[in-house]
Amino acid sequence: MDFRVVAVEPGDEGLSVTWGGDRAPTIFEWFWLRDHGEDEASLDPATLQRRVDTFAIPAGIRGLGAEVEQDGRRIVVRWSDDGAPSTYSAARLAALAGLSAGDEVLAPKLQRRAWAGGSRPDPLPSAAFEAIMAGNAGLRDWLENIRVWGFSLVDGVPGTQEAAAELARRIGPVRETIFGGMWMLSAEIAEHDDTAYTTQYLAPHTDGTYSHDAPGLQLFNCLEFDGRGGESILVDGLAVAETLRAERPEDFDVLTRVSVPARYIEAGVHLRAARPAIRLDERGDFLQISFNNYDRAPFRLPKAEMMAFYRAYGELNRRVNDQANWLKVPLRPGMALIFDNWRSLHGRMSYTGKRVFCGCYHNREDFESRLRVTDTER
Repeated sequence: MDFRVVAVEPGDEGLSVTWGGDRAPTIFEWFWLRDHGEDEASLDPATLQRRVDTFAIPAGIRGLGAEVEQDGRRIVVRWSDDGAPSTYSAARLAALAGLSAGDEVLAPKLQRRAWAGGSRPDPLPSAAFEAIMAGNAGLRDWLENIRVWGFSLVDGVPGTQEAAAELARRIGPVRETIFGGMWMLSAEIAEHDDTAYTTQYLAPHTDGTYSHDAPGLQLFNCLEFDGRGGESILVDGLAVAETLRAERPEDFDVLTRVSVPARYIEAGVHLRAARPAIRLDERGDFLQISFNNYDRAPFRLPKAEMMAFYRAYGELNRRVNDQANWLKVPLRPGMALIFDNWRSLHGRMSYTGKRVFCGCYHNREDFESRLRVTDTER
């Protein structure tokens, strides 16, 4: 949407900006404006890093005057401290006023699609390995799947760790953890004391609850399968959280407030972190689900708070383990699965035989960066 300024009016508190259409004017405080100029004296045009010295701005600064330029697309403000005039784009001011999506908003043209029960995606979101590797169009389709649905399958993936690494690097650097960068996952591997390295059933969970910054994405590439069972399980944490917010608001509130510790302990390693099971962003929207009862560390609260936590956490567990909310995916050689570990819970049915995966993690910010940059390059 094209936001243009039709008039500006300096006042005691700040600059009143009148927009085209029937939108209400926005007042931008003088100190804030002096701190957020887009001219070269205020903002480095190459790095987009702030040049203005925020801490040298006089507390009582105010503008002496302001003009609208470039057919409503730019504002120029002159200052009482004899500093150089500051310029502002109407588009950026509109975004910061909450009238439009700014460049910090992730894929503003895409809406996340919550799924559960009868709303599971059909067909399943999928992308072709060759298309992803060939150019931005295929990569963009893949990234959009992950953003919209919280996961995506990839077809035609060569059954090698090298191919999985090439695929992962289309998003960004592979994250190094105690498990390595690219790691192997099989019951035959005995390097780590983790239930994942067994043939047992794994209840849906998120990884890295013991990390202060849990992995943003997780990738599995099926290298070998000769057996029965072992289907991957996916649960949409966004759908679970939003239905819980609507149906049991008291439990939802507890899950957004109580910080739940988690730990990972093996020889020479003791990781520990804590955060609420459901995190919200500054607008109150769903940001992250962090749920792994296997790795939950001991903690105590006063009795009433502890029992409220157990009630809410139990309700979350019930919904996560309700098979009506599950999506089962039988991964076979040639197939990879990538999912948003801040949104999708994953698990595994028990199995017999041999099941060999390789996989890796990505940092959340690297995925978001690739989605933003690929959106502009396409």
